[in-house]
Amino acid sequence: MKANKKLYVNIGNISIPYTLTESKQARCIRLTIDLNGFRVVKPHSARINDVERALEAKRSWIYKHYLELQSRKAGGYKREWESGEKVLYKGKEYEIRIFKHEDKRTAIKFNGTRFEIFTNKEIEVDERKFLVENVLKRWYKKAVRVFIEDRLDYFCKITGLTYNIMRIKEQKTRWGSCSKKGNLNFNWKLIMSPEWVIDYIVVHEVCHLRYLNHSREFWNMVALYMPGYKKARKWLKENGPGLKL
Repeated sequence: MKANKKLYVNIGNISIPYTLTESKQARCIRLTIDLNGFRVVKPHSARINDVERALEAKRSWIYKHYLELQSRKAGGYKREWESGEKVLYKGKEYEIRIFKHEDKRTAIKFNGTRFEIFTNKEIEVDERKFLVENVLKRWYKKAVRVFIEDRLDYFCKITGLTYNIMRIKEQKTRWGSCSKKGNLNFNWKLIMSPEWVIDYIVVHEVCHLRYLNHSREFWNMVALYMPGYKKARKWLKENGPGLKL
């Protein structure tokens, strides 16, 4: 796969940046938009004119999703919790599909390509929205716990450090925290960010087990176990406000 090129497509009075990547495996031109940006992947045989035609054909789609992305980053995006909407999981967007069934319980299943949520067919719309958001949030909390526990085991093993208790919380201004007793807290919304970003927060809090401050020694230790931590910090600063349901 060849290196990315930074380009722009003009729609109305908006100049939308995108990265163009050439892939030997690609069979057609693919367009994706998520918190990582707007990306176009083209086969080796496709020319720039082919890309421009693909962008022209998808102008409405690009415009709609780009504005939605900007709104989400600014914290002003409101969901209706209907089939077809997309949610973030480990840095990627997945569609949700709502199914109505006879069972009174609300259930959720992730099949690797989309979230399938099942609700009782007799409940009112407002209650359904509440239940859909609730069941997804519970699923996220379980998923982030499993992932962080695994990464904590790994980073504690290579650093030789140990923690006391790990909790998953809903913190408004923090992604993680470490107490003097060695208790670690992590924000469940981290599960919406890429795995390497979650790794940074885990490394950050593990390093606090040795240095309960942000001294030069602390940051040197963070850099030792995650050399690209500045990229992760930048990602969270730019995309953190959009990690919400």
